[in-house]
Amino acid sequence: MASDGIVTSSVSARRPGVVTFVGVVLYIKAALAAIVGIALLVEKNNSALLDATGRDGDYIAGTAIGEFVLAVLLFAVAWYLMSGAKFARIAVAIVVGLRMVVAVWWMITHFGGALNWNAIITVGIGIFVLWALYGNDESDAYFEGHP
Repeated sequence: MASDGIVTSSVSARRPGVVTFVGVVLYIKAALAAIVGIALLVEKNNSALLDATGRDGDYIAGTAIGEFVLAVLLFAVAWYLMSGAKFARIAVAIVVGLRMVVAVWWMITHFGGALNWNAIITVGIGIFVLWALYGNDESDAYFEGHP
């Protein structure tokens, strides 16, 4: 209670379910990227893998390191998003927007089959994520309540 008798509250907006959902998906993607990195490091000299990819063990190890970096970045963005950091919301929007652009470009230039469905699903998920972070009044209130 303030000295003039007015009750003030420092409670920030509660995190909306759609933001939590996007954050959890990012955590899952981070875990999967880490698992892929571990698997690639363990199997980097597997002849079947090398034959199937047409790459050498050093290339596979480099890809594994890239997956670890991706895992760390995804985990960090998910953590900041869940804590309400505005820059995390922007970072997710940029990545989702770029994925949507690439998916549409791929669909236009490589018309046919499963690639079209993949592009349509990517765009649909992207629209949902952008709505969850920017088109939802609860999300706006949540992110406005955080630095």
